[in-house]
Formats: sequence, structure tokens, C-alpha cells
Amino acid sequence: MTVRRPAPAGLRLVADPSLVRRDSGRVLVGGSPFRMMRLSEAGARTVDRWIDGAPVRTGAEATLARRLLDAGSMHPVASPAADRDATVVTPVRDEPALTTLPTGGRPTIVVDDGSRPPIGPIDGVRVIRRDVSGGPSVARTDGLALARAEGAEFVAFVDADVTVDPEADPTGSDWIDRLLGHFDDPAVAAVAPRVVSAPGDTILAAYEETFSPLDLGNAPSLVAPGRRVSYVPTAALIVRVAAIDAVGGFDKALRYGEDVDLVWRLAAAGHTVRYDPSVEVQHRPRSSWSAWFWQRMSYGSAAAPLASRHGDAIAPSRAPVELYGTIAAAVVAPGALVAGAAAATVTAAQIRVRRALGEHHQPAAVNGAMAQAFGSTVAAIPRAWAPLALVAAAAGRRPRRRLAAMVVTAAAVEVLQCRPAVGPFRATTARLVDHLAYGVGVWQGVVRERSLTALRPARSENGVRSTDASASTVTP
Repeated sequence: MTVRRPAPAGLRLVADPSLVRRDSGRVLVGGSPFRMMRLSEAGARTVDRWIDGAPVRTGAEATLARRLLDAGSMHPVASPAADRDATVVTPVRDEPALTTLPTGGRPTIVVDDGSRPPIGPIDGVRVIRRDVSGGPSVARTDGLALARAEGAEFVAFVDADVTVDPEADPTGSDWIDRLLGHFDDPAVAAVAPRVVSAPGDTILAAYEETFSPLDLGNAPSLVAPGRRVSYVPTAALIVRVAAIDAVGGFDKALRYGEDVDLVWRLAAAGHTVRYDPSVEVQHRPRSSWSAWFWQRMSYGSAAAPLASRHGDAIAPSRAPVELYGTIAAAVVAPGALVAGAAAATVTAAQIRVRRALGEHHQPAAVNGAMAQAFGSTVAAIPRAWAPLALVAAAAGRRPRRRLAAMVVTAAAVEVLQCRPAVGPFRATTARLVDHLAYGVGVWQGVVRERSLTALRPARSENGVRSTDASASTVTP
């Protein structure tokens, strides 16, 4: 286990959106992963100060701040960094309209990864050429090597189809300045902004504004398996060069998923990776449904190679074991048995959480987490288990109808919750195709890797994304 230095003095903190304070602020429940922490009275008063906007002070207060940051109970508020800069690295292949990048005039390296025709000169940008395409991980590695050779301490990986809102960031530089502020904390190895889908006037663009896999939501998070945000993409990611070198850089053998693999290795090595949605960039969606389908397949194809490296961190579903039994019963069992199994599953989860949190458990939160786990597990049927589901459906009309109803209903619920600017029928259909495209890619990867690890569900004890519900005492 990595021993962390105290949080830097002067840091300002905000509470995680899920955090609930009880017993006059001495008990903190929530965070990501979900847990309970007990504080002394002095610790509770310190947290009061931070929530009111006061900065972290040195000594025991900084030690407490580190504990809460590492627990995901609180998050830093980064200020623009005036004393550091980053070199921008952009991998490009067959990008016809590459003229400007949101870099604010920073040193920029474009790696032409075998484009046909080659990328021409770009004002103020160094272009290095690879005659044979090696994929994004190889191209980024080449750009990183040049930046390192020139003494860069930080590198901002920015994809060619990333832009910024000119009204929010007129220079194209503010988003990098703000994220660089996170590196005031020496534990931070990488930080990512929110990557929203650029607005457009097509149905595809409207769908992507709500369901882009690059958009990881509006809540800040530490990034690691089991956290609220388990990965961040290199579409826009700033890294500390020394940290990325310490874990061996990108895995050149990965054509897709190389960013997920890097982030997970950084986290496993004890580094901090942060997601800061207060900073946004825009990502241009695919121009056609066929290109979109291929993109989703490509993402799915990374699951098997990632599973071979990281085990159940890439599991298609993470839920209490009873929930898997409930879903199986919902396919084949009479209605009364299904209702009984569902009630027993929720009750078992409530009992486990009550034992862990005692009087501070939150039944409504557990019920909501169980509903979310159910929806994500059903969504895994087309995303990972479609061939197996077809075998189950062949058992008869009732299993077939129930499976179809569950999958369609889960997609429809996602649509109703998110309310995309697309009609509900079109959005639900697109959501189902989205899941299926990813699933096709998963099975392609499974066949290539000759491993079923990416198909195996994982077990959690309480139905939330993490099984951690630890109690600890912190006295500043």
C-alpha cells in the first residue's frame, strides 16, 4: 500500500455529491466507493470549514484532507496553474480537416500515424510521421518520447476531434490551465476533464449528447476500478510524465483500450487519477451510423485484452450474487417466485449494509443502488451475453418473451431517465443497437484472446459499484 504525503496546504475541497453527514458531522456516509468514516469533533469542525470554502492548513488538518481525498469523500477544487505548462500530443490518422487544436498556443506535437495522404504542415505545430500505422498507443508513445526528450514535465493528450466551446474557453487554453492546477498535489499522476459530445442537428448527434461513452457525467471522482468513474479516455487527458514512465507507458500491443489500461496501471501503482467535470471539452461525434457502429464495436473489442490484464475490473456486470439468481428466475420462473426472489435480494442487501453501517445505513440509497445494479446487469445481456441469451431463449416462448421484455425495458428506462433530445422510440432503438454493437466487439475480442474472462460477471456485496463499507476513525 502506498503511503501518501499529507495534502498540500492551501488546497480547497468540496464534498462528494453523495456524501451525507450525520451525528453533528462526525459521521460521513457515502463517497466512492461507498463507505462510512468517523471523525472527532475537531475533525468535524475542520470539514465544516472546508465546506464553507476555507483552504486546507498544514499539520493534522492536511493529513485528514489526504484521508478524505483518498476515500473519495471530498474532492479538490483546482485553480489555474501559473507555474507549470504542458506539451500537447495529438495522434492523427486520415484526419482531413486538422487545422486547429484547443491548445492555446502551447508546444504541440502531431503524430501522423500512417495517414494517406500524409498530414501536411500545420502552423505552429511539429508534425512527426509514421509511415506504417501502429495505432493510438504507438502514436502517443512516439509523441510522448519527443516531449520527454525536450524536458516536458506534463503532457496533454488531445485527440484531433476534440474542440472547446469558444464562448466558455475563447483561447482554447483555459481547460488545460485549470486541470494543471490538480498537479499541486504530488500524488496526482493524471487528470481528465468531462468530454461532452459536440452539439449537432442530426439524430445521431442528439443521441450522442446524452449517451456518448466518453461523457462520464457531472460528478467529480477518483478514477480506478470500483470507483464512480472507473476509467477516463485519452481523448483529453493530462499526465505527469514521470508517473507514466514509472508504469511503463502505453501498452503498444493494445489497439483499443490502451487508455483504460494505462489509467488502471497508474491506479494500481498507487498514483491518483482524477476526473474533474467542472472542466469541459467537446468531442465531435461520428458522421454516420455505420461509423458509429464500428466505433462501438472497437470499444467492445478491448474488453477481452483488458480482462487478460486486469481480471474482473472489466466485468460486464457487478452485483450481489442473489441478483443474478433473481434475473434468471425472471426468465423462467412463475411470477410469484420472481417477486419473492426480488424481495429476498433487496432484503439481503439491506441486512449486509445495516451490519456494516449500523444506524447510519440508508435504505433508500441501497434500494436505488439495487435498481441500478439490476438495470446494468440486464443491459449486459446484449453487451456481453447475447449468444448465451439466445440459447436460453430457445428453451421456449416464455423465456424468449421475458428476455426481450427485460432488455427492451432496461433500455427504455435509461432513455426515460436521461431524456435525450430524440424521440423515445428512436432513442430506445439506438440504445439497443449501441449495446449490441459493443457486444459484437466483445465477442470478437473473446475469440481472438481465446478467453472468456471478459464475459464473467463479478460479485459485489451490497449492489453498489464498490463493496467497501469500512469504518475508520480520523482525529486531526
